[in-house]
Amino acid sequence: MKVLLIIDHFGSGGAQHQIVELACGLKRRGHSVEMFVYYPEHDFFRRRLELERIPVHECSKEARGSVGVIIALARLMRRCRFDVAVSFLNTANIYAEIASLGAPHTRLIVSERSSFHDDRHAGSARLRRLLHVLADRVVANSQTQTGWLKRRSWLRAKVSCIYNGVDLERFHPAERTPGSGRGVRLLGVGRIGPEKNLHNLMLALAQFARRFGDAPEVVWAGPRDASSSGGRYCEELDALLANLPQVQRRWVWLGLHRDIPELLRQCDALVHPSLYEGMPNAMCEALAAGRPVLASAVCDHPLLVAEGKRGFLFDPLSPDSIVTAIANFVQLDEAPRRALERNAREYAQAELGIEKMVDNYQALIARTARRRDRQDARADVQQE
Repeated sequence: MKVLLIIDHFGSGGAQHQIVELACGLKRRGHSVEMFVYYPEHDFFRRRLELERIPVHECSKEARGSVGVIIALARLMRRCRFDVAVSFLNTANIYAEIASLGAPHTRLIVSERSSFHDDRHAGSARLRRLLHVLADRVVANSQTQTGWLKRRSWLRAKVSCIYNGVDLERFHPAERTPGSGRGVRLLGVGRIGPEKNLHNLMLALAQFARRFGDAPEVVWAGPRDASSSGGRYCEELDALLANLPQVQRRWVWLGLHRDIPELLRQCDALVHPSLYEGMPNAMCEALAAGRPVLASAVCDHPLLVAEGKRGFLFDPLSPDSIVTAIANFVQLDEAPRRALERNAREYAQAELGIEKMVDNYQALIARTARRRDRQDARADVQQE
């Protein structure tokens, strides 16, 4: 099968990580895989593709604009006659859907990677999803988003859910005693933006310290949101920390960090207070590493965590609720904490491995390509 994967760039985001893993997985299975990006200067994951010898086609949006990107993509799809193209993220989906009009031989799968809660403007979001009529299949990476999309009449028959995949060999449990020789250490992973809800987490930690005498240490790995609103939010967090010394002395900003498996080995649990998500890589990776998760009870988080089985859930808008979840974990004895760790790893092995994700996409690609073959055969009969 000849497959083209389309995304904005190879930066450090979760969608970029997943599409690179998909490209490498399909290549290992004997498919001819190529990629297309329009911000080639972001190259955090590019080395993986070089090692797998996966060709990358580039068209700089900065130089040619959106129309130039669409034209370049349509020409590539038409010239190379890919069996199926797969795009990730909203803007890349729009480009791929419009470009597909000029490349009718190539079937198209588009993947939404976030939640409808992230829609900023109802009108533009509806228009964007109306373009999905040009795609053969639409994939969401969470059950919540899949159900929401299926309630749209023009999408109902073409929507599938495929969970993110985790490298179960790279992310694996470490043999150590939780909290050995120190207090509890929580790890947070993700770009620092308003939707990550760190404001309420910090308020909860201050409340925890007042109630129990000290707060857990929080180590946060991830870049700051470079947008104007994200920059303002980060400044607000800095100001809040300055006013919460009992939290500030236990809070560590790591910035962008490549070795997340090692960070997970050094922590006791992942804390993930987001207001909404698609399918968070950080939670999937923590579960694979046998780390319990303390997470907001939104989107698919309750399915991933299963309250009390692989971690604890909380209301992200309530610092009191966050305190309760953290306290439920901190106060566990070693045996029940170890049980959470085992449950986390077992769930990841059953549901979140990269091979399962690649299996699901490979099957969907095959079904989509067969549909093209049937349509082409009918067209040939009609011409005769």
